[in-house]
Amino acid sequence: MSDYLDVAVVRIQSWLSRVPDLAGRRGASAMIRRATERDAIDSLLTGWEDHAVRCAEAGHVDGVVPLRLRAEDEETRREVERLVVGHLRERLPGASLRSTLRRGEDWLAAHDGAPACWERDWPAAVSEWPLGKQCDWCQTWPAKDHRWTGAKEKRKQEALCPDCLLRYDNAGSPSSDKAERTPGTERDLLDLWDKQHNTAARIPDKFPELVEKFGERGDNTHLATVYADGDAISQFGKELHKQRSRGRGGEFDMAKAIDDATWCALLRGIEAVANPDAESDSGIKTLPLVAHLVGGDDVLVSLPAHRAWRFALEMQRKFNESLRKTLKDAGLGTIKVPTQSVGMVFHHHSSPLATASDLAEELLQETKRDYRSSRASLGWQDITNDGPHPVGRGGITPETLEHCWHYLTELSRLGGSALANLAKLARTNDQQRLHQQAERLGREELVARFDSDSIPLADAVGMVRWWKEWS
Repeated sequence: MSDYLDVAVVRIQSWLSRVPDLAGRRGASAMIRRATERDAIDSLLTGWEDHAVRCAEAGHVDGVVPLRLRAEDEETRREVERLVVGHLRERLPGASLRSTLRRGEDWLAAHDGAPACWERDWPAAVSEWPLGKQCDWCQTWPAKDHRWTGAKEKRKQEALCPDCLLRYDNAGSPSSDKAERTPGTERDLLDLWDKQHNTAARIPDKFPELVEKFGERGDNTHLATVYADGDAISQFGKELHKQRSRGRGGEFDMAKAIDDATWCALLRGIEAVANPDAESDSGIKTLPLVAHLVGGDDVLVSLPAHRAWRFALEMQRKFNESLRKTLKDAGLGTIKVPTQSVGMVFHHHSSPLATASDLAEELLQETKRDYRSSRASLGWQDITNDGPHPVGRGGITPETLEHCWHYLTELSRLGGSALANLAKLARTNDQQRLHQQAERLGREELVARFDSDSIPLADAVGMVRWWKEWS
């Protein structure tokens, strides 16, 4: 039996998105990557090899430090824990951390869903009554120093706290010619795109550029924040452990398979919504997306609102398809393949990303509960029309979305006033007037397609507010 200690950033998407400036969010993403990358942890553990080593079997996930402990006495284990927590706290001063100890024959057995031996939280410091000026970015901690932010006529001097100063210093730019100045997550995406398509690409520097370049003409002000996560991953690990005990799949790398499937799915989603001729002035293709966090089975991205439905559907399909092929190639084709669920929030590009990402996470957890993580599903909300708090709308499955795709496209072709009237009548459940309105529009059969067994009409009208026809 071995002991495995994970020290991880928790509520990572909330910490990433708590500042309004996209540079601050990119800086946080780069900070997490640099603090938890393999070389950084191996260097940290130099001289401690008799007590702990990085657990290579766990793979690499941004924000997680996986260790296999060699020390048996409690005090030495606590020293290892404090060493790693201190390292992360120095580099991620505003993030909340959690350390968890698990025991098993190997890493997979230790993470098969059994209760943890112990778990400790290391919350970030909170300034209840900051003396002096608050940080201009996070408005959480007292400011410590100034930085010039923005560009050209928007350039200004802002007062930043220690956490946001590190964000600024690590932000870089996805359009930088120097690889080390490109945020890690987006650099990985650009490298993968180049490898797959044999062509260089770039990512928009700012949200306004993203919506102006890729939004629909006359309606290019809104984004969708998409948060995706694998379903029943713990159960997947249990099944793999069971197969190993029977002498099968001993070489199968679960962590790598999930991470590869996540990246393949993201790339497929982007390919499905990218314009073939979307190039910058330098002739380099511009991707219609900003990636905030990608790793393990987690994805947090922003893209123009009208491209979100196609993106989410293609990403969910590819995640399952990729894992299915990997398992089949490993002789494990009888195992139930994990799926991917999504929380998606539509919002104006200038509204706080923190509000959208927190809501997307809540919708994701709601739709997972609705379907008990037994199949892929998607929960969504439009902050502009529904407000920033969950409205209790049920999630939908990719199969339902695919089945209704043609009918949703037809519905999107109706005028704004016609859609508004249909939505109002659907919400009041006045079936007689709804039927009469459908007759006046000559769309009786179309309206009848939307019900509780497919997609409720009121929900369908909300969905097509951000719809795009695809050839």
